[in-house]
Amino acid sequence: MRCPSITLAACHLLIASSALQAADPAAASSAKNPSAPAGEPKTVTIKTLRAQMRYDTTEFEVKVGQKVKLVFENDDEMPHNLCFFAPGTDVVAAANKQMDKPEEALKRNWIPEDPRLWIHSKLVNPHEHDELSFTAPEQAGVYPYVCTFPGHAAIMQGKMIVGEVGSRLPGLTGLKFQLYLGDWKKLPDFSRLQPHREGAVKDNLVQLKLDDYKNQFGLVFTGKIEAPVAGDYTFLVASDDGGRILIDGKKVADADGIHPANDVHEGRIHLFKGAHDFRLEYFQAAGGSELYAAWRGPGSVLTPLSKTLHPAWQSGAKPKKGDETTGLPLIVGAEPIIYRNFIAGGGNRGIAVGYPGSASIVWNAEYFGPVIAWRGAFIDAARHWTGRGGGFQLPLGFDVIRPAGENALPFAINPAPDASWPAVAKGERADEYTWKGYELDARGYPTFHYEWKGLKISERFSVDGDAFAGAGRLVRVLKIEGQIPAGAMLRLATGSQIHPADGAFHVTGDALTLEGHPFDNTFQVTAAGALIAGRNLVLPLRPEITVSYSWPNAHAQHAAAH
Repeated sequence: MRCPSITLAACHLLIASSALQAADPAAASSAKNPSAPAGEPKTVTIKTLRAQMRYDTTEFEVKVGQKVKLVFENDDEMPHNLCFFAPGTDVVAAANKQMDKPEEALKRNWIPEDPRLWIHSKLVNPHEHDELSFTAPEQAGVYPYVCTFPGHAAIMQGKMIVGEVGSRLPGLTGLKFQLYLGDWKKLPDFSRLQPHREGAVKDNLVQLKLDDYKNQFGLVFTGKIEAPVAGDYTFLVASDDGGRILIDGKKVADADGIHPANDVHEGRIHLFKGAHDFRLEYFQAAGGSELYAAWRGPGSVLTPLSKTLHPAWQSGAKPKKGDETTGLPLIVGAEPIIYRNFIAGGGNRGIAVGYPGSASIVWNAEYFGPVIAWRGAFIDAARHWTGRGGGFQLPLGFDVIRPAGENALPFAINPAPDASWPAVAKGERADEYTWKGYELDARGYPTFHYEWKGLKISERFSVDGDAFAGAGRLVRVLKIEGQIPAGAMLRLATGSQIHPADGAFHVTGDALTLEGHPFDNTFQVTAAGALIAGRNLVLPLRPEITVSYSWPNAHAQHAAAH
């Protein structure tokens, strides 16, 4: 979280005060919260996920004019709210606009003064709840909701889909299929391939039961789809393995690659009234095979285009509970947890470690150092236990940072400030580095071992304090045995801005986006003898080095939570 226009200390004070004001019903009243009409409303419950800055429900459907009772439960350790905006609103920009005048936003408990704001909760303190009773809008559409507390909007979002009562779109007509044989990791260019078999799909529904092939095949479905009115239409696809939908030759929804069908991918396109060309491409590599398609448009609810329904579409209006690849969080107790699998941003040889004290790292045996770190919860293993377990899993916590850049190696000799730091190409081995594995001490803490230029190097990490609460820091200790070459340097961090601050170095790292989620990538580094060299923070090698990494906004969020 960044606080422009005010000092960091002032921002801390403002955010701390907001949690106290949220306890005052008068100060936190929601003027845009109309009373529910008489009758039995639809009940929707949305909860927060602890230490993740996320809602557990990221999508739900209601009908135009339907009465709704919404229960918002904050199970987190910091305050959150729930603000609904008009369709098409850039909710991140709307939330961040408050920081132009943070003192005024504080008085409103961080509820934006924005004409597009439709309804909102109060700012809900940790382990409390709020209830909204309202009538769904008369205009169908997708109404985004977001937490507008400073720094949360980038990832704490969802959408309420408002559709006409009983209104469904037409299905496909003239649907045909072409079956191809082949072994692919990505969708091929089917126009260059000869189909093995082709024919009509008699019930005009996308389906896989067209042949006896179970693995290593591809399908292309083509047909017509009728837009009843001109407007924006959303197409959805979920597939195991790759799938994509094209309308009039334009790619709209893309789920390419090898993965289970847990995630629903969607895209929007403006269509004129009338018939349009529909094309769905799919390939199956090995293991399970699933394919789902659907669409929705102005004044309509979700309309399936496939013979089977995705679990998230059953009954037409079941809330989407976050990402279907979540649900198996690994909880760190008194000892660290080690998780060796594919973590977003962690590389192919990453070793994730969750430490007591609510901070985690991925130490990479290809780049010989911590490639990412974060605070809060550790990791959710559900993705790797569902289906065939494919794909990269996001860290479960928040404030992800990448201290020393991507694909970078830790050491260099007499590096020039403007020179490129030594790196290793993806999939290649680092010259002069040798991985020696890791060992666990009696408390389960790993020590990583490797060699460089004849030096024997060991690294151990721990957490001093509580990183989630805001007073913790990640401590890295390196021990080096052997004759250290003259001019040998360790890169501690890299970024667009590095400057001294309160006995440490404040680093604004390069842009960091993991699986579509952006992170500020700002942090502080403390190390005796560290030097700024251009875009790098470096340290001359010595037999023992202690470095600490911390999050500069941690104290502000800790104050807000209490």
